[in-house]
Amino acid sequence: MSQPPPQAQNYAQAARRHYDDAVYLHNDGRLPNADHHYGFSVECALKSLLLRYLNATMASPNGMPSTIDASGRPKKHGHLPGIWSDVAILAHGRSGSTLAGVLTASAPFATWDVADRYHGNPPLGTTTVNQRKAAATQILALHEQALIIGVLQ
Repeated sequence: MSQPPPQAQNYAQAARRHYDDAVYLHNDGRLPNADHHYGFSVECALKSLLLRYLNATMASPNGMPSTIDASGRPKKHGHLPGIWSDVAILAHGRSGSTLAGVLTASAPFATWDVADRYHGNPPLGTTTVNQRKAAATQILALHEQALIIGVLQ
């Protein structure tokens, strides 16, 4: 396998950092911030996987990973929730069947919005944050497994 772009390593490290911060905030009862960091941890892990295993590049001038769609045009992969379904489609039928299965089984980040960071105190229930924590834990485990064995499962 060729060497991944440097951004893949940055995304991998950021995924772990955001996840660790989310757990800390969650344990402290700071649910909106924990939820936001769970989302960023998943987003970073998925971008790392896109760059390492799903033929994405950082050729986009806006600094987002991108792939080439069926029409031959670049498809940018930005924030959740869009990147969740993007990776599910790209991983489907490839060596990433386990990841695709996880991503298509549920959509815990369907209502997650990067703009929530500007809200004073968005209403979030414990159930939602717990579901997103579980999803983030699962995605990060698959990400770390792929980094260790060198193959997307």
